[in-house]
Amino acid sequence: MATKKKAQTTAAAPEEQTAETKTTPAATATETPAAPAPETTAATTPAAPAPETTTQATPEQERDEFADITNPCVYCGPSVRGVARQYTTYQGGIPKELKAFIREHPLVRRLIVHPGKFAVVRQRLETPGTAEAIIYKKLKAEL
Repeated sequence: MATKKKAQTTAAAPEEQTAETKTTPAATATETPAAPAPETTAATTPAAPAPETTTQATPEQERDEFADITNPCVYCGPSVRGVARQYTTYQGGIPKELKAFIREHPLVRRLIVHPGKFAVVRQRLETPGTAEAIIYKKLKAEL
């Protein structure tokens, strides 16, 4: 019987030792002192101004942004002073004023069409309830 008790105590001893030597991540985090934060110079030196994202886009970005607009194209939206007149045809790209207007009113893209589709779109502008007529009316109300 003495040998059984000895076996039980030796079996329990390794478990006790491992339980005592085990450390949890939380225990190590609280035991080690936190390193002091390095001093930042942001408070002493003025920060550089943030780049403006609403200004001019690079030519590459503009090509991507306006790649879906055909060349030549016809603007079928409402006339906007300083931007575009209704039914104006553009060859070689659209002017920067119209690009800015498109950014403000993305729906106007639907009213810039290839000259081959112009007759159909013009007729649909005059037909109440069509997508083109609804977009035209909405743009006209926003102006």
